[in-house]
Amino acid sequence: MYKVNISGQHVTVSDDIQTYVEDSISTLERFSDQITSVNVNFTTEKHDTHKIIAEAQIHIPGSDIFATSTADRQMKSAVDGLMSKLENQLRKHKSKLIDKIHSGNQVAMETPEERERQDEFNELADRGVIS
Repeated sequence: MYKVNISGQHVTVSDDIQTYVEDSISTLERFSDQITSVNVNFTTEKHDTHKIIAEAQIHIPGSDIFATSTADRQMKSAVDGLMSKLENQLRKHKSKLIDKIHSGNQVAMETPEERERQDEFNELADRGVIS
């Protein structure tokens, strides 16, 4: 099970959008079952309040995956673009892991320090210290 954090800067994220993001993220599980946390942030472009920017970070043991998508006024279209980019990056990550396995290299695993930092972050997010 992974932790999902959804926040907005200068943007109100409705329950409908939060549900849409969570449903979209659940489809990413088919690419990796090692996802430990997902952080999604919505902002507006600095000089153009009509452009919505959706950013996401996915933590997988041994690596982090980032993506950004921009859309005009529509949060759902920004989420769709974001999920498309995340799917592509997860596919690449998975193929690299498969190549490492076939070449005999050891697959990157999450270190205890990484796990501890991730647990600490999740605890702060649960308490609302980090959004």
